[in-house]
Amino acid sequence: MASCIYIICGVLILPLNANSEEKTNAKTQILSAVTAFSKKLTENQRYSRIDTTFPHLDPRLKLATCNTPLDVKPTSTRKKLGRLTLKISCFDQKNWSLHVPLELKAYESVVVATQHILRGQIITAGNVAKEERDITRLNQGYFSKPALVIGSIAKRSIASHRVILPQSLSTPKLVNKGESISIQAIGSGLSIKAMGVALTDGSLGDLIQVKNSKTRRIVEGRISAPGQITINL
Repeated sequence: MASCIYIICGVLILPLNANSEEKTNAKTQILSAVTAFSKKLTENQRYSRIDTTFPHLDPRLKLATCNTPLDVKPTSTRKKLGRLTLKISCFDQKNWSLHVPLELKAYESVVVATQHILRGQIITAGNVAKEERDITRLNQGYFSKPALVIGSIAKRSIASHRVILPQSLSTPKLVNKGESISIQAIGSGLSIKAMGVALTDGSLGDLIQVKNSKTRRIVEGRISAPGQITINL
């Protein structure tokens, strides 16, 4: 009788153990496939670091172990970082699929305000610094170098320790239309200077036209300093 009970219990227990092992193997396959996908997606990236949050699979999930490599595809190809949804598919005779979340947070040193900046204030080196932030949330852009914002004007107030966004700044004009400015032509060891009249307004780095005051010719050059353009010969 004891032997009979043992056999019956064995019949009952064996399928349960096999099913438990099967679920564990399927979950292991899924996590392994997601890990490989995230590693490939983030390799050779320029960010200082990337934090990966893998999916938490429901312990009640019942999936058969796949006998072929799992197929992993993002449901949208528009996003490479941030919150993603992956479709995991098994294409053997079991033929199952499921959707799992994956979050990739990329961090980079970006320019932030070191103190409260008022609207209309000119940004100086003392107003900014670099701090590591999650750039996957900075959909409106950011600056990676303080030099890119120094000299700009705040279009709105910026709170201390806030990331400085491109739309929060405006570039001051260094040249005004009708203004007398310096023309500097550089090339092959030569440096020629002349004076001219700006035909348009412009900010640092802008390409503008200037009429040479002596020759009356119209030349084109980039604004390199207040009241000055540079022409590369």
